[in-house]
Amino acid sequence: MWCAPELEALSDGMCFHKPAQAGASEHPVLVLFLHSLVAVKSDWQWEQQRVLTSAAERHGFSVLMPRGRAGLGPRRAGDVWAWPTSPATQAEVEEELIAEWVAARKQIEARNGQPFERLLVFGFSNGAYYASTLALRNRLAADGYGVFAGGSGGKYASVLGSRATRRAPIFVGYGTKDPAWRDMASLADTLKKLGWRHQVKAEPVGHLVTEAQLAAAVRFLTTHAPVEIQTDQQVRATW
Repeated sequence: MWCAPELEALSDGMCFHKPAQAGASEHPVLVLFLHSLVAVKSDWQWEQQRVLTSAAERHGFSVLMPRGRAGLGPRRAGDVWAWPTSPATQAEVEEELIAEWVAARKQIEARNGQPFERLLVFGFSNGAYYASTLALRNRLAADGYGVFAGGSGGKYASVLGSRATRRAPIFVGYGTKDPAWRDMASLADTLKKLGWRHQVKAEPVGHLVTEAQLAAAVRFLTTHAPVEIQTDQQVRATW
């Protein structure tokens, strides 16, 4: 069972939680949460789902928690749920994944009788690496991205970001004791060089996301909006 028992399963591999607090629907925000690598026969995803639903109750957002695909992670293992972080795997499944997310959002909005005003994408670990590519490619019409314990910068990320004509703000949260912390630090450095609106919160923890990081991400991403820009290619085309 993919969804924790207390969550609503919209379909196989698609969980949803709406906060109970009274004012949550005044300015409705939907967070799409992309999980870490998860063994097919484990329930590790339940702990991640519960962290997000607890944050949803505290901060008043709804959260949609889909499942990745087996065979996309390290060594293309068939017993691990993962996200398509490479161009090759993105070509295989990304269109299908996004169609599932869009359909689930429409289902919820139709039931609520009210559209969400803002879509945020949060990713943890493998989900964060994927979320960062979604943001840099402007692949999904999201209003902001929170990447936690994952995501990397460098030349490829810089090239992707330089082509984006719509830049959604990005929050980068990581632990300084995480073995992969340099990846997240490089992402922050790349965003700075690109002039991409972002915020960074590093804490002395390992490979996890903290409540303080989640709270800071919600504040930052609900305060700032995507920016429409002209790329060098567009500018040349207008000359």
